[in-house]
Amino acid sequence: MALSRHHTSITRPLSIQEIVAEAQDFEFYVERPLQSWLRSARMLLTEAGICESEGNIQMAYLYTYRHAELILSKISQHPDIKNPKLKNDISFARKQVNEDLVKLERWKPKINEDHAKYVKAAQRRREDRAKLEQQRIEDAKLRRMSLDSLDGSPIEDIRSLNPFEDRQLPVDIARQELLRRGVNNSATNNTRRPLSIAARDREHSDRYHYPAVPSKEAALNWKSSIIDTDQRPTLPPKLSQPNQVPPKIADDGRKVMFKINAHTEGGDPLRTVFLPPTLRQTFLNVADKNTARNFETCGVLCATSVSNALIISHLVIPDQTSTSDTCDTTEEGDVELFDFCDKENLLVCGWIHTHPSQSCFLSSRDVHTSSGYQQMLPEAIAIVCAPRHNPDWGIFRLTDPPGLPAILRCTEQGLFHPHSESNIYTDANSQEHGHVVEGPGLKFKVVDLRKQ
Repeated sequence: MALSRHHTSITRPLSIQEIVAEAQDFEFYVERPLQSWLRSARMLLTEAGICESEGNIQMAYLYTYRHAELILSKISQHPDIKNPKLKNDISFARKQVNEDLVKLERWKPKINEDHAKYVKAAQRRREDRAKLEQQRIEDAKLRRMSLDSLDGSPIEDIRSLNPFEDRQLPVDIARQELLRRGVNNSATNNTRRPLSIAARDREHSDRYHYPAVPSKEAALNWKSSIIDTDQRPTLPPKLSQPNQVPPKIADDGRKVMFKINAHTEGGDPLRTVFLPPTLRQTFLNVADKNTARNFETCGVLCATSVSNALIISHLVIPDQTSTSDTCDTTEEGDVELFDFCDKENLLVCGWIHTHPSQSCFLSSRDVHTSSGYQQMLPEAIAIVCAPRHNPDWGIFRLTDPPGLPAILRCTEQGLFHPHSESNIYTDANSQEHGHVVEGPGLKFKVVDLRKQ
């Protein structure tokens, strides 16, 4: 079972005992690097914080307990537990467990109260159903009154949206929710790379350097930001605003939730991932200098959780090293990336990278990289851009099972090595079983953390 299992997996208020059992139900692989497990632990706390902010205390409790279980019970089994390089990270994680225990005790009364209410309501509902059956009320009406909604509320109180049927309405709702939360979701189409918040705080530090985009890159697909003032047409007042508010959606008082349209091969639900349509081309522009040298480039997809969906809102370019066949984030780049995500309350939702000379596929090395992201977040994806081939791009995820568990257990060290499983990964944006939707009008930020 994936380490991060979101709240669509649970359809009713659980007891403390049931939540604990669910939290302990995950597989721990000693073959996976300990540092990767520590990053997953941080993602669990991010998920817990998001659930708490949305009022979903039950899932916040589950993620927080799972974090404590991972740090206190599991990582002690790892062969790298005594690695001196990880001493500070392990110590910090154990200190966070102390905070976990305080939160768990604080949330326990609320969870017990919600479960008790659910049990009473379920009992009343059963009694009502018996009466209605005696009165020969239609079975369909009984089903509509079921308590088995996403969060234990009557299903008629939830406005369920299918992003595959009407793409614009869900995107408008997602944009409104981002604005309500104060998330600046404006596009970054400037000729200079923006600095992250963490980078701006250190703007005068000698340790960090954030260069401008090369002139060749700027000329690729950006629209010129210089306009002759004598020829500029007069725009209506509304269109002159750089960041327009999406059209207001009629509010009928019901909670908005995005439907689950896809599942893993093992049957676990996958939240919809909304992808800005211009993200791939923007990334190719950023990567152009490396592509011209036949070097790979990688970026990280960071998402904001909105109404049971994930919105890709940031494209982060971490500090990295590249060759014609590989691209790897540096150790310092990893630290800065996860610090940025912690500060911005973002979920790491996968990665994007180029194949300057190879075709569009996931190599044996790529699937190992993807497994780390997907173990942290089941919905995590891998986007491959192969500009010199057809098809020139693809969106993939590891199958689960057999792909994800097989790769997590693989101990081969070679740069390119075969795997015995034939069905390791699959398309993530196919209409039949994909969970990725391109959202028209969605914007995103580019945060370049590379040092030149």
